[in-house]
Amino acid sequence: MISKPHFYLLLFALSFYAFSSQAQEKDEEAVRAVVDLFFEALESQDSVAYKDIFFSNAQVWYVRQTKDAIKYGNRSYTDDIKSFNSHTVIKETPLDYEIKVHEEIASAWVPYTLSINGDFSHCGVDVFTLFKTNDGWKIVNISFTIEPDGCEALQSNQTHSANSTGLTSPKE
Repeated sequence: MISKPHFYLLLFALSFYAFSSQAQEKDEEAVRAVVDLFFEALESQDSVAYKDIFFSNAQVWYVRQTKDAIKYGNRSYTDDIKSFNSHTVIKETPLDYEIKVHEEIASAWVPYTLSINGDFSHCGVDVFTLFKTNDGWKIVNISFTIEPDGCEALQSNQTHSANSTGLTSPKE
């Protein structure tokens, strides 16, 4: 039989663990919500919503493999806003989410497909890095691949990937 002091210590430890797990899950859900807002703002070309989810000096990096070379590039997220065009519909569809949170930093690994005005353009992987600020989670960096070919392999790999959050299906 367990003594009273040990019982209370065990009860306290279990309560702390439960609270910690709930806080972790809440942060993961908040990070996912910001990532989903990114996709929504991109599709609607909503510059106000887009700007609201980014840290003030956030960066965007990409890597694109062509037949002849691998190209790398970067820009400020504000450059994306400048290129918004009401006549262009960019639909980026997440295939999966893998979210990791530690204290005030988080990452989201999100394979995707992208179409422009309804026509398939490419697939790839977005890697979001976010900081927890007084105003909530903000994107400080997005790095992504641009893969015009090989999307079947990317999509089939997602069915075999482990997802730390349990958030395996994209939001409809």
